[in-house]
Amino acid sequence: MTPGAGNSDRPPETVPPVMAGGGPPSTLGGADAEERRGWRASARHDDGTAGADGKAGADGTAGADGMASAGGSDPVPPGMPGVPDGPVVQSLRIGFRTLYLGTLLLALGWLASNCRQVPADSQIVVRRFGQIVRVQPAGLLLAWPRPIEQVDLLPAAARQIELTVAPQESATPGAAGTSLTGDGGAVLLRATLTWHVVDPVAYDLAQAHVVPALNRLFAASVTTLAAGRSIDDFLVVRSGQEGSPDAAEPMVQAQRQALRGDLVTAINRRLRALELQGAPLGVEVTRADINAQLPPAAKPGFDAVLAATQRVEEGLAAARTQATLTLQTGDRDHDRILTEARATAEETVDKARAQVAAIAALEAGDDPAGRAGLLERLYRDRVTAVLGQAGHLLAVDPRGGPRLILPGNQPSSN
Repeated sequence: MTPGAGNSDRPPETVPPVMAGGGPPSTLGGADAEERRGWRASARHDDGTAGADGKAGADGTAGADGMASAGGSDPVPPGMPGVPDGPVVQSLRIGFRTLYLGTLLLALGWLASNCRQVPADSQIVVRRFGQIVRVQPAGLLLAWPRPIEQVDLLPAAARQIELTVAPQESATPGAAGTSLTGDGGAVLLRATLTWHVVDPVAYDLAQAHVVPALNRLFAASVTTLAAGRSIDDFLVVRSGQEGSPDAAEPMVQAQRQALRGDLVTAINRRLRALELQGAPLGVEVTRADINAQLPPAAKPGFDAVLAATQRVEEGLAAARTQATLTLQTGDRDHDRILTEARATAEETVDKARAQVAAIAALEAGDDPAGRAGLLERLYRDRVTAVLGQAGHLLAVDPRGGPRLILPGNQPSSN
């Protein structure tokens, strides 16, 4: 033991040189006790070299005080509890546990990322490393996560999709969007195509090209369709829109339906041609609603021609109506005159027959003896009618003596 720092009157001790990691000998006084202890602590090494305080290293070599050291740390005496971890160690342990739990949850979420419910109006195409392996209809989908499997959500076959195809508003004859008709007219056609998916695999492969391809197929089909029809057919379609007065006419409805059917047939024919060439789109057009318009530059002239045509048709209709009325009046007068003539003739004939009926009956009599009585009866009937018109009657017995003197001229003896 060395004296403390308070005994300053005592001479310093000379400490024998000790090799501490090859360090030089040190002469320590009583005032340098703390420095000496620090130098002793720094002289401990794992190679077994003894320090200045006599403690041994990890190889069991004892120092001056007979205490052993293992790796520079004092051993915990047996029977004493372990030293608790500090706050830094506890924070690190909690952080690692949280990171482990978060990583586990992320792994579970990644494994279930492609498990989903497919809607009733949709279907899913499953790709495994870029290759299509199956088509999943509506229901529960179980698939490996990305990048092992990739799922593409597609519309179901029963789902109808609309695509509006519109020409350029400023198009002129010969420009894009204008179709030439068979009679040399120009018409702008706007349509709404309704289509659905028939082959999900082909549609998934060509999904990005479906809309541009339908636009081009519509342009090609409508050009061919317009070349075989007159402009009046398309104007009927334009005037036959919903809500117009002639929309319910059977002829207009039939022409519009025929135009729709021809356009749908032409587009589907071109789709099948693409499929035969090895470039299927996997879709089919089911309906086409067409709206025809005239080019802006030709609309005023066509409106003038249409107005003149309508005026001519109105004049012709009025003339036909008047002619029909005149013909009906003539027929009615003809029938009336003919009926009256027949009735008058029948009445005259009946009257003549009534007048000569008695004479005819007398003439037809076969018994000459009965003619005198018939003539007397006829005379009485006639004379009764004549006498009934007289104002005053005076009966005279023809076999008696009285005579009548009547005024007037004496009848001629002739």
